Amino acid sequence: MHTALTLLSILAVLALGVMSPGPSFLLVARTAVCASRGAAVASALGMAAGATLLCMAALFGLHALFQQIPELFVLLKLVGGAYLLYLAVRIWRGAARPLAIRDAQDEAQTGLARNALIGIGTMLSNPKAAVQYGVIFAAMLPQSPSTTLLLLLPPAVFLLEASWYVFVAFGLSAEQPRRLYLSAKTGIDRTVGAVLAALGLKLLWASR
Repeated sequence: MHTALTLLSILAVLALGVMSPGPSFLLVARTAVCASRGAAVASALGMAAGATLLCMAALFGLHALFQQIPELFVLLKLVGGAYLLYLAVRIWRGAARPLAIRDAQDEAQTGLARNALIGIGTMLSNPKAAVQYGVIFAAMLPQSPSTTLLLLLPPAVFLLEASWYVFVAFGLSAEQPRRLYLSAKTGIDRTVGAVLAALGLKLLWASR
């Protein structure tokens, strides 16, 4: 039961970051709008694969580190809380900024495998994503996580990331959903920013 609650809590926090527009969102969105739905889905699955690699690197690296230096657990909770507050401020301040979806660079003609590789490369080259996984795992994983939790997290992260970006690929390849999202962007971003700020404050308070 504790493993399931921990897994769901981590995925809930990760979902807020995944759904916040960034380089990954822009790639899938512009591919959906300017190329094709199939190309956008391939990019989405590439994003999910890249995120899973980041997840595994952060997960097992942190687990080994905590075994060696338990004091880092509290320190990284402080870093995690501060990072979430920073992210919340950035998202809030950019909420009213229009989302610029540039022309795709012929994604429709590069093949589905190429689009998937572009997705993987975009995710792996995004420092925010790498920091996000490391910090959230450090802040929210138990100091000695169960083997079940360690095994479940990577496929759960893949499903989370793939679900969101495939949804974006299908949604933004249609005209009406695209207009609805853009019209609601300010409210969505400010809601996400407020929730991340609350989580950051909670982590800082828990690390006292």
